Amino acid sequence: MLGAVPQPFTVAPKVADRQHLLEPDQQRLDGFLGRRITANEKNRLLVVDEDRLLISYRTRPGVHQWDGEHVGKWLHAATLAWVNTGDAAFRAKLDRVVAGLLATQGADGYLGTYLPEKRWTSWDVWAHKYNLIGLLTYYRYTGEQTALAASVRIADLLTRTFGEQPGQQNIVLSGSHAGMAASSVLEPMVWMYRLTGEARYLEFCQMVLRRWDGPRGPRLISDLAAGRGVHQVGNAKAYEMMSCLNGALELYRVTGDAQILKAVRHAWEDIVAQRLYITGTCSQHEYFHTAHELPNSLQNIAETCVTVTWLQLNAHLLRLTGESVFADELERTGYNQLLGAQHPDGSSWGYYVELEDNRKPFSADFSGHCCLSSGPRGIALLPMVAAATDADGLVINFFESGEGNFTLADGRRVTVQTSTDYPLGETVRFTLARVDRGTPFSIKVRIPGWSRDVTLNVADTVTNGTPRTYQTLKRDWQAGDVVEMRLPARPRLVMGEHGNAGLAALTYGPLVLAADDRVNPAQKIGTFQIYQQDIAALNFTVVPAAEAAAVAPGVPVFQITAASIPEVAKGPRTLDLPVRFVPFSEAGYKSRYKVWVPVRMWSIPPESAYFPPKVTRD
Repeated sequence: MLGAVPQPFTVAPKVADRQHLLEPDQQRLDGFLGRRITANEKNRLLVVDEDRLLISYRTRPGVHQWDGEHVGKWLHAATLAWVNTGDAAFRAKLDRVVAGLLATQGADGYLGTYLPEKRWTSWDVWAHKYNLIGLLTYYRYTGEQTALAASVRIADLLTRTFGEQPGQQNIVLSGSHAGMAASSVLEPMVWMYRLTGEARYLEFCQMVLRRWDGPRGPRLISDLAAGRGVHQVGNAKAYEMMSCLNGALELYRVTGDAQILKAVRHAWEDIVAQRLYITGTCSQHEYFHTAHELPNSLQNIAETCVTVTWLQLNAHLLRLTGESVFADELERTGYNQLLGAQHPDGSSWGYYVELEDNRKPFSADFSGHCCLSSGPRGIALLPMVAAATDADGLVINFFESGEGNFTLADGRRVTVQTSTDYPLGETVRFTLARVDRGTPFSIKVRIPGWSRDVTLNVADTVTNGTPRTYQTLKRDWQAGDVVEMRLPARPRLVMGEHGNAGLAALTYGPLVLAADDRVNPAQKIGTFQIYQQDIAALNFTVVPAAEAAAVAPGVPVFQITAASIPEVAKGPRTLDLPVRFVPFSEAGYKSRYKVWVPVRMWSIPPESAYFPPKVTRD
């Protein structure tokens, strides 16, 4: 552990978290997710051009109207990455960027990119929000008072500028998207209150909620609590809305206002039931749309900023409730859409990363690409949501090889080493390498919602896990104890509904798979269709990476048998064609890919799925 103990909040929450997520240096991951975390740290965050981060502050009005958000997002992600790695080069880069940014702050506290006559329009408050998030994260892990002092100057400027008194501006009228962009500053302003204890910051936050219900306000909490869908609230802009909801949950911790939690829970349920892609993201043209309106391509779907904010929303709800369904969604989003939007080498990101395309649109250029700064924040958060502590002991949310260092509620230290090739294998071994002596405590292991027949073995005592719960193992744990988890990663054929009627998708454990022309030299996308609904009849097999044209080191491909698509109606078709799929996270690197593929069921003798190709006619 690096030992970068964060500066404490001075204001205790009224609503305590059920799960206390780990600090970035308490959980080291080196498996499927860990490789991408390392790539994010080394090939993106550490090599970002510092001058490009600061150019819009040094030469106002800068590159474009929302360019100011990049540096705050980078500071947030890079600070977490530095804590995770302990890399001195990271710390030096952080210090340089913070010093460069603070050199541009005005005497009145202004730290945006706009000229005086344009201040507090469009995306100005938004950039201040991200500067607060970045600077406060940097302060919490470094203790550097200059960053806190600069944040106080920003916060005081905001409290003077926006309010309900004569001469103050209405915050929902100062930014885009029904005021949600500007008022999403709520999140770091709650942090300011909790760090300093200054009542004026709490009053500012409560003012924001009142403005939401005022003229031209988005009515986020009141409308969601009343049962309206997210597509009917504000102007339905997904990224900004969920950013506001994250801030509202921070305020809920402080005030205990149950209406806030009710509203956010309803939003979550509405998204999961009607507006969530199988890969764990949402949005079309950056907005929420009507129920089940989820096109797979050509509609600018699945904005990466939305993906990351959805991840954050689930992390908040997991902390507050301790319910495993939120960890299920973190796994779905993390393993699929988030990694799928990141270039495999970590250097670049996709803005819209659709479920089918000619190739994923990776870019490393900040210009016109807000998601390039959001994606790394999502990756940097993964070690923090992988495990947690609670009042009873420790909690395992993700199953990644690596090491976790826990401090229990009574101050005892526990180290857990995890050995697994999950999600490609089915065995996970948790070895307690260190256990401070004391009373018995619990280890709670998440049983994923997709899983079946999960068992946990401790000292030859086997228990069965129930999906969508935590299995609690309580005993007088000692160093050297082992928990062996069997988590069969069985394939599943998901039949499409609504806009995906007539299509099917393949999953393997938590992974969503995609057909990819790169591993299918013969059966290109558009030339085959699935013709069996029984997964066993598809001859699903895992082809080891050493035997396949793997798209990433150590990542296998998955093979099924399919049928050709006739060139003319009722024309001849060939059965038992081998077609290969890859994890969505690895698809589309250099080739066409597709998650939902055509499916058509015929009355075909069962043996046709197991014998050499045959030709038949409708």
